[in-house]
Amino acid sequence: MTVASHVDTLLERMDRRRLLGRVARFYQRRREQILYLVVGGWNTLFGYLIWALFQYLLHDYIYYLFILVIAWFPAVLNAYLCYRYFVFRSRGSVWRELPRFSLVYVLTLCISLVGLPILLRVLPFSIYVTQALFTAVMVVLSYLSHKYFSFKGGRKRPTMPAGGKRVPEASGANVSSRERTV
Repeated sequence: MTVASHVDTLLERMDRRRLLGRVARFYQRRREQILYLVVGGWNTLFGYLIWALFQYLLHDYIYYLFILVIAWFPAVLNAYLCYRYFVFRSRGSVWRELPRFSLVYVLTLCISLVGLPILLRVLPFSIYVTQALFTAVMVVLSYLSHKYFSFKGGRKRPTMPAGGKRVPEASGANVSSRERTV
């Protein structure tokens, strides 16, 4: 190899490191939103596939809006578990969060029950495409609802001692665990 090729290789590696550093910083700043989109993508796919499976299997026997309601239950349970543990990392009470979380999805279900028939009449798409488009809009609305309503009180917060000064989470051996939780 020539000196020029070594320099080119070195510059290429530096650019990759710089790019990786930028990506890492972006991820750290936007971790919650990125994870919400990734997990939301999974939840959307899961919910859509459950609904499509029920629609395919039951459409001759059950009205499509009832199928939407039936598919709602496994989709919401999957979504709650994924958002709780992977995105918001909540440690709050399940008994307090799950009803609030479900309320958000009850509202989206109601919007779907009203909106889907209207969209099916207005849009020139099949029921599968229409539901997929409608779901994309609901992703943004549900993120804001979950962030500020469902999981607002369940995040782990730094503890405050009696004196009112914040004790760092990863403090050294000089501070006992009893002092951190006072």
